[in-house]
Amino acid sequence: MGRSSLSTIATKAAIFALGLGLAPAQSEPLIIVQTKTYPVSATTSAGLQAEMRKRGPRGFWAYTRWDIRWSKDCVVDVQITYTLPRHSNPGDLPVPIARSWRSMRAALKAHEEEHGSHGIAAAREISQANCVEAKSIIRKYNLADLRLDRLTRHGQTQGVRLD
Repeated sequence: MGRSSLSTIATKAAIFALGLGLAPAQSEPLIIVQTKTYPVSATTSAGLQAEMRKRGPRGFWAYTRWDIRWSKDCVVDVQITYTLPRHSNPGDLPVPIARSWRSMRAALKAHEEEHGSHGIAAAREISQANCVEAKSIIRKYNLADLRLDRLTRHGQTQGVRLD
């Protein structure tokens, strides 16, 4: 079959699908992930907590920001930025504090990735909806982020704590 024949078939299929009320398939959103860190150096649990409250984004130990963009022809992308603490001198931590730090840091990262998954789900839903009601979909997932933090006490019930 020649190129024009394939093009004609594809066009007829698209018209047929639209006639049935089916929307053309949207592509998967582009997902861009960035991780930023901020330094902490305390060697006690209380000191680490104080440093993270002071230096952490918006007064939190960590923060996830997701931003969704879409074009007029509904090409969707989501930019996810994780901001997490990084210990400057982990070798200086006493063994029990180091163990607690590693456990807390892993739980914190997993909790923030749940927030990131909300951004990805929102982008996919916007794409599947052909960008109709995109702002409403974003509000729905912003509420899911708030609910996650409320239910887990910002990850504490998931292990985001220093002993």
